[in-house]
Amino acid sequence: MTIINIIETVREILENFPKISEVCNEIHIDFADPEPTSYGLTSTGDSLIKEDVLGNQTRQHSFMLYSMFSGINDYERLLNSSVLTELAQWLSKKSGDIVTSEIGENIHTGELLSIKAENGMLFDVPQGNDADGIMYRLQLVAEYTIEL
Repeated sequence: MTIINIIETVREILENFPKISEVCNEIHIDFADPEPTSYGLTSTGDSLIKEDVLGNQTRQHSFMLYSMFSGINDYERLLNSSVLTELAQWLSKKSGDIVTSEIGENIHTGELLSIKAENGMLFDVPQGNDADGIMYRLQLVAEYTIEL
């Protein structure tokens, strides 16, 4: 069985966003390349929401999605924000993907219940020069189940 944990599941979903090729060359884990057209997906924590008497769990995993865009003028910055808004709306319709988790030496399966995207904003001008690219940040929260 191939283990596709929640981080890999969310990364695959992001890679399937219909406009991803317009704004991104690759989705990295934990960092974005400094040049425009790069995304970085950073895991910021996983928490238990509820557990039933059999040990089945509903969990929540938080992420930060960092995206590097060209932002040399207002037109480009408006396009950047528009793509992130569209991505957030698209993600809100995603559910049902299989998630696997390795707990100890056991592999458990579950299902993605939802992904929420919020707090999308301009985060950084890395070199202090908007001609070099600017970084946006979007907070993602994925809720999923694990059957024990």
